[in-house]
Parts: sequence; structure tokens; C-alpha cells
Amino acid sequence: MQKFLRSLIALSGLLPLGDRPLPAVAQERQGCFMVDDAGQLVDLSYICPTATQVQVAAGTPTLGTGDIQVTLRWATADDLDLAVTDPQNQTVTYANTSVPSGGQLDVDANAGCGGTTQTPIENIFWPPAQAPQGSYQVEVNLFTRCQAPTGSIPFTLTLLVQGETQTLTGTVDDQNPIARFPFTLPR
Repeated sequence: MQKFLRSLIALSGLLPLGDRPLPAVAQERQGCFMVDDAGQLVDLSYICPTATQVQVAAGTPTLGTGDIQVTLRWATADDLDLAVTDPQNQTVTYANTSVPSGGQLDVDANAGCGGTTQTPIENIFWPPAQAPQGSYQVEVNLFTRCQAPTGSIPFTLTLLVQGETQTLTGTVDDQNPIARFPFTLPR
């Protein structure tokens, strides 16, 4: 079908339609149409591909991004906390949601076991051109269990630094409640 449409479009530019130029017509309707020689609107939906809808899960938060973006995901109703310390030793966390260098916590899931979800996300980012260069430290902390203890809690940390993405994994539990990951924003 797509080959047919491409051929039709290519040929339409090559076929002369008399000595008169084609009039410019704005598309005022959604869909697949053309205007014939008599100026009539012709529905071509039977030969045009249909658009597919992309569904985003209900309740999925919009995440801030920029020079640095750190996103934590896990699959329990427990309250894990994400913290990032910048080169000036300022820490973005649930208790300090923004720092002078521009770092911000914009999503904090399962906070204090209120409104819990089984697909939580936390996100800290520095907007474009605001992140200071140097060494950073990411911490994932098992703040509190919101359900009966079930052992270790696996998590995924997505680290975006100046367009380069790195995916890290780890676990936290009652005996080892904090996992740390250093990274550098190059000069």
C-alpha cells in the first residue's frame, strides 16, 4: 500500500494537468483527501494508512530533564528516596527539593507511604546549561517499608548526562538501606 502511495505521489508531480497551474488548497479537514480537477473533495481514506494511537499509562508523571537527569524506578509500594549531591556539596532530596546550582526533585513517589503505587518513579534533574561541572554522588535510600518486609528491593537508575544515557541496577534492604553511585559531569 505504501509503495502504491509513494508511486502515486511521485507520478502526480510528473503528470501535466493542462496549461493551468495547480491551485494551492489548505487542508481544512483531518484525514486523507485530495481535490479533483472539478474542485471536488475526494476522500482517499480507503488507500491511506491509519494513524496508531500511542497510549501513555494513566498517572505516569512528566519528568524534568536537562544536562543531568537521574530517574529511579522500582516495583514495590515501599518508600525509596533518591538524592543527588552536586560538586558544591549541595544535596537534592525529598527534604531539599532544589539547590542553588539548579538541581530539582520533581517527582517523589510513595512519599511517607501515602498514595502508594507498585510502579513508583523519582526524578532529579538540572535544567539545560545549569549543572555545574565536576563530581556528583547519587544515593538510593530505603526510607521506609510501606508493606511487610519481603527482602531486598531491586531498582533501576537511569542516568542521563549531557545526552548520554547509562542504566544502573541495584538493591536496598533493611541491612543495606543505601546504595551509592558516583558520576562526573565533564569539563
